[in-house]
Amino acid sequence: MTAAGAPSRRAPHPWIFAVLYFPMGLMIGYPSIALGYLASRAGLAVSTSAAIVGMAFFAHAFKFLWAPLGDSTLSRKRWYLIAAAVMGAGLFTLTVTPMRESTVPLLSVVVLGSNVAASFLAFATEGLMAHNTTVHTRGRAAGWFQGGNQFGQTAGGGMGLWLVKHLPSTWMAGVALIAVIFACAAALTLLDEPPRAWIGERVRGRLAAAWRELAQLLRSRDGRLALILAILPIGSGSAGFLFGALGSEFHASADAVSFVLGAGGGVAIVLGCFAGGWLADRIVATRAYAIACAVSAAAAAFVIVAPRDTVGYAACTLFYTFSLGFCVASLTGMVLSLIGDHAAATKINVFFAFNTLGGLAMIRFDGMMHDRFGTNGMLAAEALVGFGCIALFMLLAGKVRGAHRAD
Repeated sequence: MTAAGAPSRRAPHPWIFAVLYFPMGLMIGYPSIALGYLASRAGLAVSTSAAIVGMAFFAHAFKFLWAPLGDSTLSRKRWYLIAAAVMGAGLFTLTVTPMRESTVPLLSVVVLGSNVAASFLAFATEGLMAHNTTVHTRGRAAGWFQGGNQFGQTAGGGMGLWLVKHLPSTWMAGVALIAVIFACAAALTLLDEPPRAWIGERVRGRLAAAWRELAQLLRSRDGRLALILAILPIGSGSAGFLFGALGSEFHASADAVSFVLGAGGGVAIVLGCFAGGWLADRIVATRAYAIACAVSAAAAAFVIVAPRDTVGYAACTLFYTFSLGFCVASLTGMVLSLIGDHAAATKINVFFAFNTLGGLAMIRFDGMMHDRFGTNGMLAAEALVGFGCIALFMLLAGKVRGAHRAD
């Protein structure tokens, strides 16, 4: 998005944002896949593995609190390179540290610290994306951006595990992952650095200005509508956490489950990201996200009626996974259409944080429904909540008031 009064320019191809955001996904995917596998092979409890992985999500759940630092201090590209260096050091440490009970505290701290660094890489990428996109390319950019993230979490985590298991020494895997991160950083040269905002202000003044930008957005009608959609517990793909356990219910083999949740799921979610970005460029962004959430609710309902065989398992699981990518990209496209050029990371991460809280509530709700009513009851409840929330949004949309944004 160009700054007000700036001359128009041709936006770069959005594949750049997928490349720049891939390390962010890798920093979640390596603990989730590689460390989870290594912990199980070392005979550690599943709860121990979950605690290590949880450190990654803990960092990102609260990153909106320090997002103003990314908006108001160093340049976007400088923050990216600093974050990449810290992440590389973290990944190297994770690859060379043996997995055993005594090293769990160290691994947990490294995962947490590396993901705090990854949040600054995310802030940098978000700010560069906000500046280097136009009103006509934000949706595509959102699709590629989230596609890079999801591919990093799936294929990136799997790549890290493969390197650790197949290279002669684990430090070589660490070096290879560092090389991947800095290869991604080379894409910075293809983007313009946004002009510094609030020049002449001290750091405290710049931080306050970032929060004022956010408050101004939330006083607008469009900002309030988008916040309502972000808060509603829809489009989170919560039931996806159970698909591994559902394989036996569909009489699917272990190989089929592995493929559908691995390579097949990775492709499906990336295609969903592209579809969500495509739609966000063609209709009103809030409407695009509402449609994506309706598709997600329909995907939950489809799991109920899918044939209980391997083909049915693959079809419903891949459709559900596709719908998750559809939702995350259209959510990003919706927020990108609102945030402007200044304080981009602060604004976008507040919306993401509220959406995460809604998703966590939905995971808890799904678990309760599954314990009480079984798989089909849980999926029916998720679908009903989804369609109900969309109906509630349509009811509220006509009543929300606020200032008009001056873009």
